[in-house]
Amino acid sequence: MAYELMKVLQIPKFSLLGFSDGGITSLILAAKYPDAVNKLVVWGANSFILPAELEAYKKIKDVNKWSKRLVEPMIEIYGKERFAKYWANWVDAMDAIYQANNGDICSHQLKNIKCPTYILYGEKDPMV
Repeated sequence: MAYELMKVLQIPKFSLLGFSDGGITSLILAAKYPDAVNKLVVWGANSFILPAELEAYKKIKDVNKWSKRLVEPMIEIYGKERFAKYWANWVDAMDAIYQANNGDICSHQLKNIKCPTYILYGEKDPMV
């Protein structure tokens, strides 16, 4: 969809910046359309899921067990029920990807990325 938008806007080459799942989307887009992407910056994105990560996701699936400091900003944006549903759906999606592809989100596609790429991650980021 992002590639199609750029075509409609008549922007044949563009750069991408993606954070978290947006970083994954950017990796996939850069791999799928290597001639269209000039540069790529990804932050806090992963191309695969390890078994320990999947177990960690499952342990934090219930947002009612999260600390108030972590959950309140999300509730302000999405509402309590909607955020709980979105988060549970995300965890279920990660589980489905793990089961279907042995944890490979997009690792198999990375070899197709041809543009200069900067990968940014936090050493203390528990999700990376």
